[in-house]
Amino acid sequence: MDNRSRQRVLISLFFFLAGICFSTWASRIPTIKAHFDFNDAQLGTVLLFMPISSLLGLPVSGWLVSRFESRFPMTAGFVMIAISLFLIGLANTWVMLVGSIALFAFSTRIMSIALNTQAIQLQKRYERKINGSFHGLWSAGGIVGVGISTLFVALNVSIYVHFAIIAIIALIVTVSAFRGLEGNDRATSGNRLAFEKPDPYIVYLGLLVFLAAVCEGGMFDWSGIYFRET
Repeated sequence: MDNRSRQRVLISLFFFLAGICFSTWASRIPTIKAHFDFNDAQLGTVLLFMPISSLLGLPVSGWLVSRFESRFPMTAGFVMIAISLFLIGLANTWVMLVGSIALFAFSTRIMSIALNTQAIQLQKRYERKINGSFHGLWSAGGIVGVGISTLFVALNVSIYVHFAIIAIIALIVTVSAFRGLEGNDRATSGNRLAFEKPDPYIVYLGLLVFLAAVCEGGMFDWSGIYFRET
């Protein structure tokens, strides 16, 4: 297998793993609500820290990807995701839960930007578009993650054990595959954080993305609650 094909396999694996990690969290939200005996308002307040942390991660992730090789923030993001999943499963106070969820959202943003940078860099070495296949694998990983969660819930496996297993798998895959990732993609310019008036087209596009994120977030965060309680 040549270097290009090997990198495609590794990046595909990371997209698949990212889908598993996210769906693992989302599918266990009803368990967390029941464990802490949250009402809908309290759960909504806790979940609010996810988009806040994700927004904070956006400028940081862009700076990290432009300042370093993208594989470094991507690897760090996956490691922090694994740690945050472990902490979410371990949380026994709402303060610890909020901190762990915030870390999970922040880490996911860092990982996502860096991983997509890896995918775009690899796509440049192909004569066709391959980025869509990576995002398809994220969705496939989400389906597998939900399947694992369904099995564990049926077997009465605790959320701590469940999240610990996924966290360990994520750590093993990340550490094992690091050396095979795309390197030497550090940007030669744009390494400073800049706050400027955006182009109107970017504003319109950002508004569409915001509205889509509201729908997506509501679906991920509340569908499990709806099916369990209604």
